[in-house]
Amino acid sequence: MRVRRAAAVFLAVASACRRAPASAAAAVAPKPPKGDVLWLSDPAAAADAALDAQAEKIGAAAVFLAAGTLGAQPGPGAFEAVAPPPKPLTHVPVVLVVAPSAALAAALASGEGPSAAPLGAAGAAALAAAIRDGAFGRVIGVHLDFPFGPKAAARYAELVGALRKGLPAGVFVSVSLKALPASEDDRKKETPLYAAADALVAVVFGVGPRVDPIATDALRRPWWAAYDTRAVGVFTGPGGEPRGDVPERLAEPLSGNARFQFENDLSVNDGSVWAFTLTARAPVRLEGLAFESGDRVNFRLPAVSEMLFQLGSNLAGKRFALGRALVFGGATEADRLFDLEAMEDVLLGRALAPRLETSVRPAGRNAVAVDLANRSAHASVASRVDNWVEVDVAPAHPADVQVGGFDRYEVFDRAGKAVTPGRATVVRFYETLIAPFEIVTPARVVVRGNLPAACCRYRVHAMAAAGPEVTEDWVEPPAPTPKPRPEAKRPPTRKRG
Repeated sequence: MRVRRAAAVFLAVASACRRAPASAAAAVAPKPPKGDVLWLSDPAAAADAALDAQAEKIGAAAVFLAAGTLGAQPGPGAFEAVAPPPKPLTHVPVVLVVAPSAALAAALASGEGPSAAPLGAAGAAALAAAIRDGAFGRVIGVHLDFPFGPKAAARYAELVGALRKGLPAGVFVSVSLKALPASEDDRKKETPLYAAADALVAVVFGVGPRVDPIATDALRRPWWAAYDTRAVGVFTGPGGEPRGDVPERLAEPLSGNARFQFENDLSVNDGSVWAFTLTARAPVRLEGLAFESGDRVNFRLPAVSEMLFQLGSNLAGKRFALGRALVFGGATEADRLFDLEAMEDVLLGRALAPRLETSVRPAGRNAVAVDLANRSAHASVASRVDNWVEVDVAPAHPADVQVGGFDRYEVFDRAGKAVTPGRATVVRFYETLIAPFEIVTPARVVVRGNLPAACCRYRVHAMAAAGPEVTEDWVEPPAPTPKPRPEAKRPPTRKRG
């Protein structure tokens, strides 16, 4: 009897072992990686040669890169691909981001939804070909950055399922979570979508709509907390009529343009956002944009100091969070007010303030030039009064001031009191927004009277976007080196003879 029982057990185990690989393969779903990820929203950003190395230095688990746009109708042309990077990423895996066409976005926001199965199959075929091609690097996932409403959630879930079936094994599918329904009924309608996706990406910080981290974690699905670092500029006419978007790289040149009136926007009651408005006093032409008198530009920027706090606090106690998704706009670092290098400093615990270099140098017999450069990746706040450099020309007095690349100037006496130029000895130059790595065109001060022998002392002040105050007391110039006295010539000695 024991022999029969042993044989039966052996046969059962052997049979189970033969079935295990097939059942295990069917049960294993693609797993998104744990850790922080980078998300570059501009398709042109993939061409940055330093991207791969920067992502590795930050310790990113993956890089989200734009792959193309999915239309609303299935067929060979359903997916419109963007150009891949000139060189595949080798150090960090890639997640391909798919955006919706205007028609698909409208369908997902309404109750209609797309033709899920054929559209998902068409999108999967195009993405699978891009993955096999290897032009992006090692692709581990596909992210759908689609809007949706509760009425279309079930159809969207079908689209996610159809897409997953056509992708290579091991490639996960994640979706953007831009809002959570207020009612219990609507939340139930969206549950199939949460279950269909392998992961969610929920924006918890930025200038746009945000999702509550606690409510997101309560969905009990793997998710990344997204921190959107992008600034938003909106161009409107005098009556408020919309005229398009303004890229964040223009925030600095426009805020310092003398033809615009700068005002902090105190109507924005949100600690995560700081905002300002620029009103054109005269026509301005810049990078293809034409502003007429009365036109306005409204800039909304993430409050960096608040973002730094939330980077650590939002994920505390969140059981299902995979990490943070750090979202950047612009094609290059120069297009961003808060860039990858600045985020690297945040994650590695470095200084987070502008590093300002100032010099005052002679510019002729009776003039001085004032230089200012930011040697760091960190910007200042936008302010008419907080960012400045001043120079003391006493005992001389300013006769003519040329601001160069600075925005404006004021004059004071040595006690810091505002006075007329004829009585002033101190000139203060203001820069509304000190951008990362900005070099300000030198200012020039022509004086009446004699400049000091050691010219000239100066000091600087700025408020960092990350919060710290940058201040430097008066820097005294080195004492002039005395000129050596010429040796006295001896008279020639006469020969006696």
